[in-house]
Amino acid sequence: MRKFIWGLIVVIFCGGLIFLSLNSSKTLMTSDSGKITEKQFMTDLKKSSAGQQEFANMVINKVLAEQYGTNVSKSDVQDAFDTQKAQYGDAFKSTLASNNTTEEQFKTSIKNNLIVTEAVKANYKITDKEIQKAYKDYHQNTTISMITAKDEASAKNAIADLKSDNSWETVYKKYTTDKTYEKSNGQLPAFDSTSTTVDPAVQKAAFELSKVGDYTTSPITGSTGSYYVIKLDKTTTKPSLNSVRSKLSDQIVSKFLTDQKNTSKVQAIIGKVLRKENVNVKDAQLKTALNTYLTAGISSPGK
Repeated sequence: MRKFIWGLIVVIFCGGLIFLSLNSSKTLMTSDSGKITEKQFMTDLKKSSAGQQEFANMVINKVLAEQYGTNVSKSDVQDAFDTQKAQYGDAFKSTLASNNTTEEQFKTSIKNNLIVTEAVKANYKITDKEIQKAYKDYHQNTTISMITAKDEASAKNAIADLKSDNSWETVYKKYTTDKTYEKSNGQLPAFDSTSTTVDPAVQKAAFELSKVGDYTTSPITGSTGSYYVIKLDKTTTKPSLNSVRSKLSDQIVSKFLTDQKNTSKVQAIIGKVLRKENVNVKDAQLKTALNTYLTAGISSPGK
């Protein structure tokens, strides 16, 4: 089963459970063996680890969205969605299905993860040493066009056609399985090395192309198993550190979030925000659902 290149940080579980707003005797299922009511379902759900986690997610997403949601625009979410969709080609719908999600749910997950990044960024102290290192490794804005081929053989055939002096437009229309950027013949929005939505394999190949018009002479294998052919359309000069400081900060935070060694630190940051907002769980069965976050980073007495 294909997994998403979330690229974005999946720290908050984005599952598909839906908490019913009611807790009535409404019948959800009947059978010769008995029935299940909404109340029974809710009682069991709240007791389960999945239900507890889903409740925690709902609280966290609600609080973080209120505090940091304005830092994430609809265009931020759409750009991230389009870029990832383009990397799946005609496998995008099946990938959504195999991950039990819809396009809207995927967009919601992207938005939630971008908000988590903003929350951590606001509460994580970045050192000058980290900024300097990130700038040293930084690669400036690059614009490419990309063919998402259905398989390796198609990618090789596309390259062969380009070598035979067929135009990019002709080859693109013949071989690409993705139509997200069809109007621009596969040209993606400009990206740099801080991008979290462009496949790392695509980034690496793009940054290695030295001259406008150059294209990859062998298929690029993406992290999802897709095959790409890319062409360099435009590159820029490396900007000053100060002009990309914010982007570098975002990149440092993203790496911090994806490092599993920092899980407790991320939980502590989220817990700090929840405590500041006076989160208080009223339901007895869900009372401990947020303990992992609310107690993270708090030293025990005597320590």
